[in-house]
Amino acid sequence: MMTIEKPEDFTYPSHFADVLSSRMHYVEHGTGDPILLLHGQPTWSYLWRNILPALEGKGRLIAVDLIGYGMSDKPDIAYDIDDFIRYLDGFIEALGLDRITIVCHDWGSFFGFHYAHRHPERIKGLAFMEAMLTPITEYEAFDPQTRAFFQTLRASQANAERMMMDENQFVEGILPAMICRQLEAHELDAYRAPWTDRQSRRILCKFPQNLCIGQEPATIYQKQTAYMEWLQQTNLPKLLIHADPGLMIPAQAAESYCQQLPNLETTFVGSGLHYIQEDQPRKIGQAIVDWMNRYGL
Repeated sequence: MMTIEKPEDFTYPSHFADVLSSRMHYVEHGTGDPILLLHGQPTWSYLWRNILPALEGKGRLIAVDLIGYGMSDKPDIAYDIDDFIRYLDGFIEALGLDRITIVCHDWGSFFGFHYAHRHPERIKGLAFMEAMLTPITEYEAFDPQTRAFFQTLRASQANAERMMMDENQFVEGILPAMICRQLEAHELDAYRAPWTDRQSRRILCKFPQNLCIGQEPATIYQKQTAYMEWLQQTNLPKLLIHADPGLMIPAQAAESYCQQLPNLETTFVGSGLHYIQEDQPRKIGQAIVDWMNRYGL
């Protein structure tokens, strides 16, 4: 079993939950109602290291690593979307979480929204950034470079394995390119650490292959449209944090969601692309605290 050394700049205590015969890693600090932070691809709980300090005192802070990611185990499973759902469900059950405020990003938002849709009685509020809301209508919705990336990767399993496993494109290329500032060497090393083994990087093929584009894959489209319809109906407090220019939620999209989602607040935090936690952590943390204070969360 591959283990990684925890980065020195990630000081929150590590814990492990036993879920479906595997260990899921999480950091935890504080007491009260849980604030559950969910990451996406190819990151892990380290993504939240500079946001967690702002949230101290607001509840039981929990940043989990999805199964196969970060310091969580990499069991021999297919890593289909339903696998991630089962393990996250199991993690929430193992910790007995209730009255949850979910803070989520990227694929973490897919899983967070999907969970909240199925268990609204357990949710106090939803804060999200660069999130998976409305499914992507077509490849032409992307800029040319992003369109070429997804079309090439999804053309064949061989392409996906070459790009993700052999070339490690998500960690070495996409991640740093989607942050405005330049990561310090030790920060990029922390994101590399879970993926040093080529075979383990097969997991990284899955999320790009499953991103819903033009209603495919159909099962993802069904889940995403179902939780989006629910988000358009529920009065749960919601916070959308966005940056400029952003990637998945630029300013124009943030404005449109204000018209679609009831009880939604938006907060602009300045410059950022996709991994805005690396560019604007203090503003993001403060935005979440201010929103929680306004709603008594």
